[in-house]
Amino acid sequence: MVQELSPSLPPRVALVSGGLKLGGSTTFLCSFGGELVRRGVLAKVLSLEKENPLAADFKRLGVPVSLQDDRRAIFEDRIQAVLEELKRFKPTAVVSCLGAISFEVLRYLPTGVFRIGMVQSHDPGVYAMVRRYAAHLDSMAGVSKVVEDRLASMPEFAHMPVRYLPYGVPMPETTAPSSPDSGAPLQILYLGRLDQEQKRVRLFPQILEQLKSSGIPFHWTIAGEGPETSFLRSALTSSSPRQTVPFAGAVLYGDVPQLLAAHNVFLLASDYEGLPLSLLEAMGHGLVPVVSDLASGIREVVDETNGRRVAPDNHPGYAEAIIWLHEHRDEMNRLSQNAQARVRREFSVGAMTDRWLRALPPSPRLDVNWPDRWSVSAPLDSRRQLRFSLPGRILRRWLIKRRS
Repeated sequence: MVQELSPSLPPRVALVSGGLKLGGSTTFLCSFGGELVRRGVLAKVLSLEKENPLAADFKRLGVPVSLQDDRRAIFEDRIQAVLEELKRFKPTAVVSCLGAISFEVLRYLPTGVFRIGMVQSHDPGVYAMVRRYAAHLDSMAGVSKVVEDRLASMPEFAHMPVRYLPYGVPMPETTAPSSPDSGAPLQILYLGRLDQEQKRVRLFPQILEQLKSSGIPFHWTIAGEGPETSFLRSALTSSSPRQTVPFAGAVLYGDVPQLLAAHNVFLLASDYEGLPLSLLEAMGHGLVPVVSDLASGIREVVDETNGRRVAPDNHPGYAEAIIWLHEHRDEMNRLSQNAQARVRREFSVGAMTDRWLRALPPSPRLDVNWPDRWSVSAPLDSRRQLRFSLPGRILRRWLIKRRS
């Protein structure tokens, strides 16, 4: 099946993800896909898992989403189904956004479809994974300058362009955040996955005890869900009505702006990141960041003019920075205005989409011949070849059908 496209046609962008669980990667797909659609660029999101907690938000923004049921279909059948979807969509460019399984799709794309891999975390495991797919890529993208530099230094990617493509976020209509009253409680927000891995949420009880001991008034909202939810609900308690820790649970993407508008300090105590999209969203609404001083992502956005960075091993430093903000409200207001201005200038959805469209070719370099079928083999990292043999596939299909 030949796809005949004129070089003057705009790109058709397929965004392939290993899953759409709550988090920055999914939020990126929603906002980026929505902006592409708003600009008249044909775009589609394809996930290799069934979960889609932002379904209403994708629908609101007009972004078509295709899901594969990972509980009812084996790996090979899900890859095959995604390839069939791509064949119908006829993309000029396919972006692998998250997980090795999304990069597996690139192995089977026909010549002429531009293939770009995206790295969203400064994580050794991610670098080890993406290097295996170098032969199936035309370009790589990193969400931070540190990630970009790391990818560019890898010999596997020496033959292709490596681009710095940071996230962007929707900007509120208001041009400046309100100045908090000096006697009002600080409205602190943590927005993200409740997980000790990477996010280090088990530091929160220590931070809370320091804040309580200081006597400052605050309301610290914990927004998100994850494996540490039960622990945090039992550990983050306060008897004072002037020092509270409400739990907001999972927040719909469309409700995030309202949540941000009710807060003025954003806390993130991670020990590694790519570029935290929640940080950009918070700063875009004027929240002052109190965040780990990380080379990847954080230092590109937060400096002494718009927030407070804390050395990751300085655990008391997070509470100390929050207490300082309470005691210096005029300075806090200046940081807030600078934070919003920085994001509006460099990290809006519009700026992000402009960068991506410059990185993607407008049309295939030649006509694309899509095959009628694909022979999907074992993943590149698989050491269990028998599992992916014909008998292995038959057995796995039988087992998954029996479970369902």
